[in-house]
Amino acid sequence: MMKSKIFFMALTVFLACSAVAQSTEIHQRDSLNQRDGKNEKQGWWKIYNQSGKYQGYEKDQLVEEGEYLNNKKTGIWTKYYPNGNKKHELTFANNVANGYAKIFYRSGQLQEEGVWKMNRWVGEYKYYYEDGSLQYDWSYNSSGKREGEQKYYYENGMLKYIGDWANGQEANELREYYADGSLKAIKFFDDGKIKPTETQNYVQGKEYDGNEKKHFGKPKPKTLAKGTLVDGFNRLMNADGTVSKEGEFKNRKLVDGKEFIYENGKVVKAIIYANGTRTGEESVD
Repeated sequence: MMKSKIFFMALTVFLACSAVAQSTEIHQRDSLNQRDGKNEKQGWWKIYNQSGKYQGYEKDQLVEEGEYLNNKKTGIWTKYYPNGNKKHELTFANNVANGYAKIFYRSGQLQEEGVWKMNRWVGEYKYYYEDGSLQYDWSYNSSGKREGEQKYYYENGMLKYIGDWANGQEANELREYYADGSLKAIKFFDDGKIKPTETQNYVQGKEYDGNEKKHFGKPKPKTLAKGTLVDGFNRLMNADGTVSKEGEFKNRKLVDGKEFIYENGKVVKAIIYANGTRTGEESVD
C-alpha cells in the first residue's frame, strides 16, 4: 500500500513537471516571430530557410536569430553557417549594424572582433589565426583608418611587427622580428613611404632589443600530438615559441638537423646531427 502511494505521488509530480515544461515550450514557441497590430515585427525572431532562398542550408534550417523592435533589428543578432556553427554576431541599432561585432571561422573559432560602426571598424580590433592565437592587434580611428600602435604576431605567439600608423599609413619607426623573437629590422617611414637609407637589418638570433619579453604577447606553442611527427622535415617548438629542433626526422628522431640551446631567451649553441648521430656543435654569438 505504501509503495502504491509513493508511486502515485511520484507519477503526479512527473506529470505536473511535464505539463509545466510543455506549457513553457508552447509559450516560447508562440512568443517567437510575432507581429503587432501594425504588422510590425516585435520581440525575438528566428529566421529559417523555409522557402529555400538561403543557399547551402537545409530546408527549415535556422539561419539567424535576434530581436526586432518596431520592425527594426536591435541588439545582438546571430547568424549561423550551414553546419550550425556561428558565422557572426552583430550588434544592431535602428536596423543598422552599429556596435560590437564578432566574426567566426566556419569551424566556430573566433576570427575577428571589434566595433563596427557606419560600415567600418573603429577603435580596438583583433584578428585571430584559426587555432585561436592572435594575429593582428590593431586600432582604428573614427574614420576607419588605422591609427596608433599596431601589432602583428606569428602563429606561435611571437611578435612579428610593431609600429605606429597615422591615418592609415605607417609612420615613424617600425620594428620587425624573426619568429624566435630576435630583431630582424628597424625601418622608418614618412607618410607611409619607407626611408631605405635608414633601414637597419639584423641576422636572426643575433640581436634582441631588450623588450622581447613584453612583446611575446600570449604564446600559443605549436605542439605535435603523438603520431603526428612524420618522417621528413619537422620543426619542434619550445613553450615560449622558440625553435627546439629542426631538420629531417625518422622514426620520431632527429637524423639530420640542429637542436638549439638557449640562455635567457637567446640561442647560444646549436647541436648538429647527421645520419642520426651527433656530429658536433656550433656557437651562436
